[in-house]
Amino acid sequence: MKIVGPHGNEISSIEDWAKLHPKVHWKEGRSAHSIADFILDRHGAVHLETRLSEVLGQEVTICLISPEREVRFDGYRGRGRKHDLAIHAVAAGGEKVFVGLEAKVDETFGPLMLDRYEDAKKELVKNTRSKAVDRVRNLPAWFSLELELSSMLDVRYQLLHGAAGTVGARRANGEPYDLYVFYMLVFKTSLYDDQVGEENHQDYLRFISRVSGLDIEQPDVVSHLLTVGSKPLTCIYEHIEYPPAVVD
Repeated sequence: MKIVGPHGNEISSIEDWAKLHPKVHWKEGRSAHSIADFILDRHGAVHLETRLSEVLGQEVTICLISPEREVRFDGYRGRGRKHDLAIHAVAAGGEKVFVGLEAKVDETFGPLMLDRYEDAKKELVKNTRSKAVDRVRNLPAWFSLELELSSMLDVRYQLLHGAAGTVGARRANGEPYDLYVFYMLVFKTSLYDDQVGEENHQDYLRFISRVSGLDIEQPDVVSHLLTVGSKPLTCIYEHIEYPPAVVD
């Protein structure tokens, strides 16, 4: 397994990983530092392989991890979806798997769709060529042509954007992946706030409800199956006590 930055540079240390983030976001106990420490020093890839294998129902092997990888998926100019981790894996049956992972401690899933839409309208006033309004307005259609913005205003933009940006990923040869997973990994560090963490969980469940996600019965993790851009997408929402207890 290799860890490669967004510009193709190999990452082998926490110092290499830190260079991908502004210093203000790089703090022990917050999400950026926690996911780097988890992967580099806590056998995080093994944990993710185990969890993915359980939820997908077959053994999954991770081949490549790309922190801060951007995926453009909707045809509009500007930034695409930047995954905290873009994970390339292969399943036992030969299927190519893409995982878009969002790491959290108790950081929110960004603005509500209502607030993002209002911001987009302000952008349009400043720049009449801006497509931000169209991007926000058309995002619900990725989940169902019957969904309209008015029914999604209290859903967090990052959840919709992250799910769509996961199924929009393509392999190096331009072909789609066979299986897609949107993975939300919550680290319960010393800086974790229980109330905010529960609010985030409820935001996730509201998102799943609005896009008609179906429960996947698993004993140790919350997971759902939904359709995004006509493709099946598996969603995983997991909490981890962090740092994990050391077992003698």
